[in-house]
Amino acid sequence: MISNMKAPDHNMIRLLRNLRFRRTHKMLCSCIAISLLCGILSQYWQVWLVFGFVLSVMLVVHFSRGFSNPLNIHSAAVSLITIFALPSSILILNNKIALDRQESLMVFSSISMGLMGYAFGALLLKHLVSFDKKKNTLLSKRVNALFWLSYKYRYVLAFISAIVLLYWGFMPRSMSYTESITYRMETTGAIEYFRSLIPNVFSVLMVAMISIFGDLRKQRKLFWLSYLLIGLVVFSIVGGHRSWIVALFACLAIAFRPYLKKRHFLLFIILAIVITFVISGGVRYARGGGSFTEILGRFQEYSLNVELIGEFTRKWSDLTTPFSTFITLVKNIPQNVSFDYAAYIKDSSLLIPEIIYPNRPLPYNEWFVKTFRPEVYQRGGGLTFYVVGFGYLFAGPIGVFIHLFLFGALFELLNKSLRMINGAAALFLYSYFFVQLLGFVRSCGFMVFIKNSLILYLVIPIMLLFLFVLILQIFDLGNSKIRNKELRYKLRGIERKT
Repeated sequence: MISNMKAPDHNMIRLLRNLRFRRTHKMLCSCIAISLLCGILSQYWQVWLVFGFVLSVMLVVHFSRGFSNPLNIHSAAVSLITIFALPSSILILNNKIALDRQESLMVFSSISMGLMGYAFGALLLKHLVSFDKKKNTLLSKRVNALFWLSYKYRYVLAFISAIVLLYWGFMPRSMSYTESITYRMETTGAIEYFRSLIPNVFSVLMVAMISIFGDLRKQRKLFWLSYLLIGLVVFSIVGGHRSWIVALFACLAIAFRPYLKKRHFLLFIILAIVITFVISGGVRYARGGGSFTEILGRFQEYSLNVELIGEFTRKWSDLTTPFSTFITLVKNIPQNVSFDYAAYIKDSSLLIPEIIYPNRPLPYNEWFVKTFRPEVYQRGGGLTFYVVGFGYLFAGPIGVFIHLFLFGALFELLNKSLRMINGAAALFLYSYFFVQLLGFVRSCGFMVFIKNSLILYLVIPIMLLFLFVLILQIFDLGNSKIRNKELRYKLRGIERKT
């Protein structure tokens, strides 16, 4: 009788799995059919433009599960690829960027091929690896325990972060933007990283995220410490940490998602995007100041001047600059510069520290500036590198497909890892990782992204912070044992007297 009652449940589960499998493959078949149609009409770049836009919308809706979870890694990554391409695409359509028919075809077909590669990589790994279905694993328990231990000592962490902030200042590397260019030119990457390790570990942004998620999970409201830390994060953003704008909005959106209706949540996302670009323009304008006081003054001047706001929002240079590097590659490869089929070998060599391998190849964003903008390279300037550009440099549109296929598989692996961890710790890790998605869309290679965005600026700082709170816990346990012994001695004394 019991076995007969359980059988329908297993059948239902099997049926639901088959439905999900078929739904995923239905989308894959749709992508293949549309791709074949575009192959037939591949001589018309307008077709690739429309296909890329429609495909990006399909992928965002699919990965976000109908906008029920628009902050999913995949939907965020695909959205960023599209957002960074949109302003320049509008300029191309308005003939503000001069491209001939063949160049336009290469630009938009490469983006569409990249989106297809990303989708295939994510959906393939989704069915190859299924450890996200395990619940309450040992890793999940330990990571969540470390998160709540960090929340327990949040006042200690906030105090240390405040001291570090007072010592280092609100500006990145405790120096102005002009001084930081000289510093980057004269300092090797390893030394530069170790000098900035303490501000990364005791980052006010990291402590603020721990406090926000802990408060909302424990009490369903924010306490004064969270508001204070948010204020310090805002001052750091004005001081020059522009990418923290994205991290802060992502943290607040993820934290308050259960308390907002879907339409209110989408409205929050739209407002966050608009405010991000306005504030980002102000930070770019303000960083010309030599001290934090001058930066605050310039930021206030920007905020009160409507014409300045309009100037910075019209230029969209944060979006058009990476795309312009991609257009330069399309115009010169393979006409003037050959495809670099050894790009991934050179990219992997960047994992070796420069102190050990001083003659290693340049990162591709620096190679681009040195090759195409030598005057900028001489004065220590740099340009961000659109993620599609690396794939195109490797092997054209097929290289773009391969490059974003790898990123799709990598992000699906991260997505499954966060689902397995689950709980407040997963929300914290995803929020802190979210800013690295900007590094993805403006990255200069696959292995460099893993090295910088995942290992150096995500895994190592969080592990060191958790190690610090474990040390605090050991001292706390030692003190509690001493207090328990003293209490037992007092109780024994009272018993003897009585």
